[in-house]
Amino acid sequence: MGDLGPLVVYLEPADGRVVALGSPAAETMHQRDARFAPSFLAIAAGQSVVMENDDAIYHNVFSFSKPNAFDLGLYPAGESRTVTFRYAGVVRTYCSIHESMNGTIFVSPSPYFTVVGRSGEFAWRSVPAGSWRLHSWCERLPGATREVRVLAGQTVEANLSIGEAAP
Repeated sequence: MGDLGPLVVYLEPADGRVVALGSPAAETMHQRDARFAPSFLAIAAGQSVVMENDDAIYHNVFSFSKPNAFDLGLYPAGESRTVTFRYAGVVRTYCSIHESMNGTIFVSPSPYFTVVGRSGEFAWRSVPAGSWRLHSWCERLPGATREVRVLAGQTVEANLSIGEAAP
């Protein structure tokens, strides 16, 4: 997505049912060279992120993003803290010691999400049959939504217009 930053697409059940997350592995956001690495991370609601301090200096990772606000306190090189993000939404991360440190975690409401590559194509495998809402999120563009019907054992193709040209 170039200068627009990351673009996430995700599916949400159209009927409001809750999709079980299963037991996904925790993701890791490192603190290295007084920066978050990666500076952007996408996860599913209920998933954990390990905040690993790889620097030779202390960090204090925190977020005011409600309802996923947290403060991990000061911790030294070689230590980590883990945060579980229970609610969907955007979480901005910071370090109270290093003003220039900031990162973003996108928490999807379902396990069916992906960060779209440069080609603009994306895919999921094994999406349960049913009616879904396909959503997009990009920090610098308006989101788009469309209904998608998934039939058992079939491939579904969907186009999603994103940005100012979107209907």
